[in-house]
Amino acid sequence: SAELGQGLPVVLQLIAAEELNQNPRHIDVLLMDTDLTPDGGPTTASRQTFVTGNAVRHAARALRQLLTSELAERYDVPPQDIRFIEGLAQVNGKQVSLSDLAEQMIESGRQPLASYTYWAPATRPLGQGGDMHFAFSFAAQAAEVEVNTLTGEVKVLRLIIANDVGTAINPLGLRGQIEGGAIMGIGHALTENFIVEQGRVITDRLARYRMPSITFTPEIIPIVVEHPVSEGPFGAKGVGEIVLIPTIPAITNAIYHAVGVRFDRIPVDQEKILMELKQKEVIQ
Repeated sequence: SAELGQGLPVVLQLIAAEELNQNPRHIDVLLMDTDLTPDGGPTTASRQTFVTGNAVRHAARALRQLLTSELAERYDVPPQDIRFIEGLAQVNGKQVSLSDLAEQMIESGRQPLASYTYWAPATRPLGQGGDMHFAFSFAAQAAEVEVNTLTGEVKVLRLIIANDVGTAINPLGLRGQIEGGAIMGIGHALTENFIVEQGRVITDRLARYRMPSITFTPEIIPIVVEHPVSEGPFGAKGVGEIVLIPTIPAITNAIYHAVGVRFDRIPVDQEKILMELKQKEVIQ
């Protein structure tokens, strides 16, 4: 699995820490080391929290069971009487350092390692009563815009963004995903246009392509809806890409309600708005 800025290491760190009942700061996440981590599939379709997150949770659970068995054998206690806390295991009123336990296991020829291969649930073809996917994400957005009818400039004043995330593993990182997706959607809706004329790229630099900057950022009001899915790690499911999808229609619909003009092509830049407003005046 690849980290593309979506905050995957922190999500995996929190999942492992929760399963092991440890402080997240004591969990190190190594990505893209093919000697240690086999191919986890592409970082696409908002799938890594679900797929790799499940693998991490099951591997952490297997490690906990391995350590529990080791402690139960060493101290002759029932496994259910062993508790894990920050960096320690509690056994019969004693506190055992997990790092010391790991070293002792290695010295005795036993590796304190656990692995797990997770396969996503199988789906059935639609014609056989199945679904195309094993989990679905849902989102809704509302946009408030201001349109200058003299210049054609559009300002997005406010975005209200609701997402069903299953379970929010990292609420702060989730907010960053929501804000980033919203700004990306603003760019698609209003400014970003990849132009090719006679095989030549016209928008060959950022000054021409016009990606939105921080000055484009409106007030963003996130609404996190948590409906856990049984197959997800602690009920979580993907949210990385779905934020972007409703932003464009929310903005273009807001423009329609502001000036009465529909747009079926993006970006809705100043030139298009002025052209459509003039056409509207001619028709009237």
